[in-house]
Amino acid sequence: MIFRKYLILASLLMSLFFSAGCFKSIKGFKNEIENMQVPRLMIEARGIDYGSGSGSKVTLPISGTAIKLERESVVGEYDIINVDMVKVDMGMALLIQITDKGSRELYRRSVTHRGSRIVLTCNGQAVGATRLAGTIEDGQFYTFVEIPDDELGQFVIDLKASIQELQTHYKY
Repeated sequence: MIFRKYLILASLLMSLFFSAGCFKSIKGFKNEIENMQVPRLMIEARGIDYGSGSGSKVTLPISGTAIKLERESVVGEYDIINVDMVKVDMGMALLIQITDKGSRELYRRSVTHRGSRIVLTCNGQAVGATRLAGTIEDGQFYTFVEIPDDELGQFVIDLKASIQELQTHYKY
């Protein structure tokens, strides 16, 4: 019994020691971004929900539209390489540029989930959605976000800084 306690204590101390060494070896481990945004592109869940395969349900902030999402993201934070604010016919939109790996996954999903919505989430909160009208072949994803125009510029600046931080310091 006493041996068991010492064994547990020793294993806890060893894991603490090794994890502390790993954290010190990561360059820039301390979060340097004040308003860190972790962007992901999620896809709307389709079909019948039997309870086990479902993801989460999100609500867009202004319209109040509720969308049920699949569990896994289509494009994760490490596959987003740039975000820009662009003017299109209907107003201001975000252009999200994606890596080759993310582009292939977005292409596959845009083929199989035509008519579904792709939702842009930041830190797990939905900020915009776009219905898939066709395939996305070039890794350039346009979406409108439900953020007031006066806050949109700062949001894009925060996203760019967060993407830069994620790409340089946290990429696996």
